[in-house]
Amino acid sequence: MRGTAWNGNDYTLSGTPGQVTIAAGQLSSTVILQSIADHVKERNETAVMALASTSGGYTLQKRGAKATLMILNGQ
Repeated sequence: MRGTAWNGNDYTLSGTPGQVTIAAGQLSSTVILQSIADHVKERNETAVMALASTSGGYTLQKRGAKATLMILNGQ
């Protein structure tokens, strides 16, 4: 994860930090990002999740697969 928002401060993630498990025979997995309402006046922030291939037996079909979320101030 990267971006201007911080895990644990601006949002929480389901699962194990830094990992996504795709079960055998499945093509996808779900990660839930829940924003934290902290009532601190600040600018809108981003949370970016980028997937990367590893030597763990899989490769990505699309290089740089990522999702960018905007956390709105006061939301």
